[in-house]
Amino acid sequence: MKIGDTINSVNGKPVKNGDELVGSISAEKPGSKIRIGYERGGKASEATVTVADRAKLYGNTTANEEDSGNEEQPVSGKLGLSIRPITPDMADRLGIPANKGVIVSEVKPGSFAEDIGLSRGDVILEVNKQAVNSDEDFRRITGQLKSGQDVVFLVRQGRGRNASTIFLAGTLP
Repeated sequence: MKIGDTINSVNGKPVKNGDELVGSISAEKPGSKIRIGYERGGKASEATVTVADRAKLYGNTTANEEDSGNEEQPVSGKLGLSIRPITPDMADRLGIPANKGVIVSEVKPGSFAEDIGLSRGDVILEVNKQAVNSDEDFRRITGQLKSGQDVVFLVRQGRGRNASTIFLAGTLP
């Protein structure tokens, strides 16, 4: 599977949105194998994948980043998270290009952000296929979101060899 693939089924059962996808996969035990139906470049394909234990994969590796001195953006009412810009020093430590993404500095318990799996230390690179290169980009893009709308985040979690880029999605309440 690659970034940009569109998953449309899990174990032969169609999934219509991010909530159904997350529900289907989270119902499986870590270590079990599942069939994922997906589309890439207009062509349907299928892959067998092993469900991993999210806690073991991602742990809270970036939660202890020292404060950058930048002021955090307030917790978003719609999303339930705070973000801050990524300084050049942070980008270097995280192994990402400068001026790409924003870092999640807080996730409100019980919020949409927590429900879809966003965590402190995650780097948000895109929202609904729109690049997030600054906190201004993030505010502009998320400010247009409406209740009932599907939202897909491209997120980098972890650092070093344990880092991965994944999609997290859901429907705004």
